Amino acid sequence: MSISIITDQLNQDFEKACAIARHHGFDFVEIHSLWGKTIEDLSSTEVKKVKEILSKYQLRVSNLASTIFFMAKLYPNDTISSFSDAFYTVKGKTKDHLEAAKRALDIAVELDCPSIRAFPFRAPDNRLIIGVLDDQREIIDNFSKLIPMAKNAKKRILIENCPHTHLPRGEMTNFVVKTIDSPWFGLLWDPANSVRADQKRLATIYRKLTILEEMQLVSSLVGHIHVKDYKYVEGLTKPYQHVAIGKGDLPYPQIVEFFKKSVHPAMFSLEPEVDDVETLVSIDYFKSLI
Repeated sequence: MSISIITDQLNQDFEKACAIARHHGFDFVEIHSLWGKTIEDLSSTEVKKVKEILSKYQLRVSNLASTIFFMAKLYPNDTISSFSDAFYTVKGKTKDHLEAAKRALDIAVELDCPSIRAFPFRAPDNRLIIGVLDDQREIIDNFSKLIPMAKNAKKRILIENCPHTHLPRGEMTNFVVKTIDSPWFGLLWDPANSVRADQKRLATIYRKLTILEEMQLVSSLVGHIHVKDYKYVEGLTKPYQHVAIGKGDLPYPQIVEFFKKSVHPAMFSLEPEVDDVETLVSIDYFKSLI
């Protein structure tokens, strides 16, 4: 079983991040943002520099954590909020995101990377309940436009469940992937995102599964797993607090053990979202499970 780490969790300077990753024994890295821009925005010269750095540190790329459809409206009348300036992302209309997906797939080919990430559209401010059947049909229609691009590049599109989108739980993205039913489309499962999903915004049918039950439901379609941890603190405005992996509420020993035995192996990729010291704690803890 292999693990990787998202480089911007270590440093925005890509060479420094790769040096740290290699020092801690990683053979794979995942790339979201570097040098203050998202992976989709790299020039050809910058992609060449990335390849040189990867070669220098003998690292391979597990996934491109591109931001296709993250800051995109699912419907024209949706009102969507801006996001953290520290999270670099593609902006613009759906057509701009489709163009960015083509660019990300081209970069994946250049970097010999098997997949790119996409999101199920930013959750709107002007509707409470999200991820209903009509939403899923609209998402399926848009993702279907990516499949020919992925097939042509011979790279997979992985849809990530995210609490800031229409489909915050893995069981919801699972439905989209099963419906499209393409070998070029799969799941990027983030169990912590599923746990953090705002229950008040979900239809009742998506409020039932435990995270281990969801794991069993989605496992056959999972190609990549993001790893971070939350501690739920009652009474806070934002009760889900980022903590080092292993110090929170996520049952990672059971999750890792399940995928060790699975006939569908998936890459675990660390996204600790904590400070430098706690990131190193997270690395040591998760390696102890592998």
